[in-house]
Amino acid sequence: MAKLIPYSEYKEARERAYKIIKDVRSHSAIRKHFKFICRPIGSQKRRCVVKDDRGKYDLDFQIVLTKNSKDGDSDPTAIKNAFFQAFTDCKNKNEKVENSTTVVTVRCSKTSGKFDASQEKFSFDFVIISIDEERRIRRNGKNQYTWVQLPSRNTYIYERFQQMDHIQQRDLLENYLLPKIIKEKHKDPSVRRPTIDLFYQEVNNYYQRRKMG
Repeated sequence: MAKLIPYSEYKEARERAYKIIKDVRSHSAIRKHFKFICRPIGSQKRRCVVKDDRGKYDLDFQIVLTKNSKDGDSDPTAIKNAFFQAFTDCKNKNEKVENSTTVVTVRCSKTSGKFDASQEKFSFDFVIISIDEERRIRRNGKNQYTWVQLPSRNTYIYERFQQMDHIQQRDLLENYLLPKIIKEKHKDPSVRRPTIDLFYQEVNNYYQRRKMG
């Protein structure tokens, strides 16, 4: 059964994510070419990391390029390929790196040897963000990438969530958001709605119900 998990349960995954990021910074394809900051986003920031019925969960991060990057951010294809190569070279034997439409994904299995999808424990998605923090990299053809505008940050939605007390936040996450996340996880990835969109929707709905009631 899918369920929300506390920070203590995904601490191992966060530590592994930051370790591989540290190694990527030192990789030859990155070290002299790109400078960046890495920050957590998505479910881990909203305390709604969900473990599915197979015991797997995922964490999302932004790799934000900074203005002291020697190669700048004018060539998104070269940037995505460089980071994909670095992650591939820095992974452990029980990990697999995938280059998807918008992110670099690192999948980690419980086994200590070769990566085993049937034993997958957690995964990370790293999305690459431009220096001005307004665009993200997206595939637009075979092995070709471009910059596309980031979705609205919906700052007012986060403010509404932060204004709720702990009981209200827990009620929203467990009784309204979690069922929607579980439903989406059973859909094909090609039609699955991002968790962030569900969060925006349910926070707004919850706020409106409180306002009217």
